[in-house]
Amino acid sequence: MGGVPRARSELGRSQRDRPEPDAGQASLDDSRAEFLAVFSHELRTPLTSIVSFIELLRGEADGLSEDGLNFLGILERNADRLLKLIDDLLVLNRLEAGGLPLDVTQVSIAALAAEAVRNAAPRAAKSGITIHLDSGEGPPAAADPRRLLQVFDNLIGNAVKFSNPGGLVRVVTRYARSTWRIDVSDAGIGIPPEEAARLFGAFVRGSNARIAGLPGTGLGLSIVKGLVEMHGGYVKVESALGQGTTFSVFLPVRARAAAR
Repeated sequence: MGGVPRARSELGRSQRDRPEPDAGQASLDDSRAEFLAVFSHELRTPLTSIVSFIELLRGEADGLSEDGLNFLGILERNADRLLKLIDDLLVLNRLEAGGLPLDVTQVSIAALAAEAVRNAAPRAAKSGITIHLDSGEGPPAAADPRRLLQVFDNLIGNAVKFSNPGGLVRVVTRYARSTWRIDVSDAGIGIPPEEAARLFGAFVRGSNARIAGLPGTGLGLSIVKGLVEMHGGYVKVESALGQGTTFSVFLPVRARAAAR
């Protein structure tokens, strides 16, 4: 518990001491943002078309062989992965540039957690994984529901992905001292201890996840960290290799960070 206040103070200090970018850096950031916007548009247009035609083909599934249906499923999964990668790159770029707005309203943490569990349930069911939700009572939080749902989706999706078949994912929300705590736990492969502190960096993945061939881009946790900090909160991780991982989000009821 002693490390938690330090993490919070380091966050505040890093925000205060961050130097103002010079004109050259600002120009470089603008160029990168423009490139990513064009890049994402050029990729998204054909991918959206591909996904649409896949859906049309599924409507004609009676004329497809079993192999044809399997191939269609592979196309669909990979197209969805590319679309998510594009979305993640854009969100991360806007987070780093400080250009991601928050549409803050009063949000029920319990309702948002339930929605995220429903989103993840079909994928979890394919591997026989159960998601257990335990929501405590508490006041609504001042938050952007869309962005906060991204936090839930990323953490629960990771827990499902890194769980063993037939495993259990726990999502627990508790309110105390003007703060919501959201824990997402699994009993999966865990994280090598020397790598846990780096997992919130962009494009960083655990070495055991790479060795196991589990898909991923290493962007999800970086986005989680950025979105939580925009809401004035912080996130931490506890893990034991081969035993599982718990990600904990601490979110103030009243957002301390100004909407950008």
